[in-house]
Amino acid sequence: MNAGFYSGVSGMIAFQKEMDVTANNIANVNTTGFKPMNVSFGDLLYTEMDTHASESVMTGHGVMASGNRWSMTAGLYEQTGQSLDFAIHGDGFFAIEQGDGEKVYTRNGAFKIGVDKNKSYLTTAEGNFVLNASGKKIELKAHEESNLPDLSALKDNIGIYTFSNPYGLTATDHGCFQETELSGKAEAMRSGKSKKGSEQPLLLMQGTLENSAVDLTEEMVRVIQSQRAFQLNAKIVQVSDQIEDIINSLR
Repeated sequence: MNAGFYSGVSGMIAFQKEMDVTANNIANVNTTGFKPMNVSFGDLLYTEMDTHASESVMTGHGVMASGNRWSMTAGLYEQTGQSLDFAIHGDGFFAIEQGDGEKVYTRNGAFKIGVDKNKSYLTTAEGNFVLNASGKKIELKAHEESNLPDLSALKDNIGIYTFSNPYGLTATDHGCFQETELSGKAEAMRSGKSKKGSEQPLLLMQGTLENSAVDLTEEMVRVIQSQRAFQLNAKIVQVSDQIEDIINSLR
């Protein structure tokens, strides 16, 4: 069978994956703390052509989407003035405990106050618990006079976690990440301290949110490039089919 079929179809599959990733980035352009993903490409297997050349001549079999890479560039910081809004300046994450006990990490610091067993805790918008530097839920004590939650020491209680390789994290729902062997173990840090190997101190800012790091202009350019590449590979498949028709008619 014409090798153009394989090359064209592999290209269509690869660039369809890139369009899917780009669409997800665009959909999260307004998601607080969201980190966009970029697709990397690689060559498929090479085989030796049956020629009489003195040196071996190799031919490829198309392209593949070899992996995804997160862009950890910080988004723009927006001051909200809200006591429950937090942002991390630097390469750090908030730790979140989900309902199933699974621990995930996020840059989204738009927190809420949740109630569990008549106790108030700091939670995410989805109702998951925010953790301190010891990996414990952050309980909010109430003022004796008003019985409202005391937020005066909240900034000191929120944990900041770093990874030796944040690009090795795996994405989950709601803009969160899970640690992997590639990312390394999460390490709790204090605000004002520097991550090992970095001179930039981590700073926890209250009354501030980090906007999505998605560059809409860049993503739209990537959409056009992916569509053109997909169309080109579809044309390769079409031409390969026409060549096969011509060969069959000659027989």
